[in-house]
Amino acid sequence: MNKQKIFIDFDGTIINTIQAYVDVYNELYLDYPSFKTAESYLINQYDMRDQCKLVENVLDIFEHPLFFQFANFINDNTYEVLEQLNQKYKIIICSIGTPKNIAYKARWLEDKLPFIKDYILIANPNCKMDKSIVNAEDSIFIDDIPSNLLSNKSSRKILFGKIYPWNDEWNGERCETWSDVRERLL
Repeated sequence: MNKQKIFIDFDGTIINTIQAYVDVYNELYLDYPSFKTAESYLINQYDMRDQCKLVENVLDIFEHPLFFQFANFINDNTYEVLEQLNQKYKIIICSIGTPKNIAYKARWLEDKLPFIKDYILIANPNCKMDKSIVNAEDSIFIDDIPSNLLSNKSSRKILFGKIYPWNDEWNGERCETWSDVRERLL
């Protein structure tokens, strides 16, 4: 019997990307003269420049090895829920990044989620948010970016996470936490 596929994004869905980004920023820019400590709870811009003002190229943080040292699960029960979902669904991690970022993601996934074996890691230099390349028909797709959900042909699309200016116009199904996902899918 084939399990239904569930595609799950990485950044902002499995890991707390905002917190990891802010932690790296605070570490790398601490000694700069105009440095002010960034606070993750104050982030309101997708590129995080409202708090991380000294970063010239946003992608530099996502490619830095420290990012994956600071990357933690987005909710306390993320691992547990993913493990439970894995019993019922075929989980496929689907993420976009630069080639360097994707290489770090693959290692992080192998270390932190060893029971998930399938990844679609889309490498593009500008991290264009479009997952139309993925054949997601008859599947569930969970992502924190509306354009990633709209660009694929999954039968069920779930926007994950808190409401931010970059995702507040989403009118479809939404789960704020992995407990919400468990409630809906298990």
